[in-house]
Amino acid sequence: MVEATRILIQQKECWVTNLTNRIKKIFDKLKAENKKAFISFSVGGYPDEKSSLEIAKAISDSGSHIHEISYPHAEAQADGPIIQLANIESINKGINLKKIINIAKDVRNHNSEIGLCMMGYLNNLFIYGIEKFAKDIGGVIDAVICVDLPSDVVEEKQLKEALKKENIALIKLITPTTSDERIKEIVKDAEGFIYSVNVEGQTGVKSANVDRVNSQIEKIKKYANIPVVSGFGIKNEEDVKTFSKSKADGIVIGSAIIKEIQKKNAETKDKLILAKFLKDYCKKLINNLNL
Repeated sequence: MVEATRILIQQKECWVTNLTNRIKKIFDKLKAENKKAFISFSVGGYPDEKSSLEIAKAISDSGSHIHEISYPHAEAQADGPIIQLANIESINKGINLKKIINIAKDVRNHNSEIGLCMMGYLNNLFIYGIEKFAKDIGGVIDAVICVDLPSDVVEEKQLKEALKKENIALIKLITPTTSDERIKEIVKDAEGFIYSVNVEGQTGVKSANVDRVNSQIEKIKKYANIPVVSGFGIKNEEDVKTFSKSKADGIVIGSAIIKEIQKKNAETKDKLILAKFLKDYCKKLINNLNL
């Protein structure tokens, strides 16, 4: 028992050492290679707990630079119908935040190099406990994206301080309607990368216009000194090719991946076949991004 505890402590210390600059190292390396970050996404526990773990592990082996694991929420207002359905199915199968954290730990054990983000909504974190959440993901998760967290409120300060103790970045989002003055305020203490939301409304519904996105990213980069990634509205291989020439430092693919999981899961319940399919799918998108 003592030996097992010692090994776990050493493992976490190693994770934390790597964690401190993992996202920065990823973007620095890509910049040197004139490439963009591919940021993948999966809903924890979807289509079931074991399959979602195999999918996340397979995607981490695809060449994806950063992977977002979403913890399900019953009223995921920013998510479109594809991801909402995955959230509901996950919740109906008894998936909760603790199980998602365990999935993330298994992915980290599998791949120590990939950047890992946890994405979701504020209410889940308050129910779980902000301090407990930060401690439980310490040494595993590099960044947290809290979709419905406003800037400059008490809740943001609480979450940011708890995450800082564990060397975890709190990712800021900027939308098409955010003013220049507001952007200045948002980016002044931003960490990891800025998430530039391409379109108003929900994910997976509207298509992003690359010219408008470029204009928004140029505006953000006037004030930000960290990478800016582009998400929402990048829905297929052609979109990825288009955004390979954008001014973003990386792109986020969410609904498109969940849609492929839904289609393939209808054909086979073999979790390893499903995982390999997703690995190959992400490889194809990455090749289109960094031609």
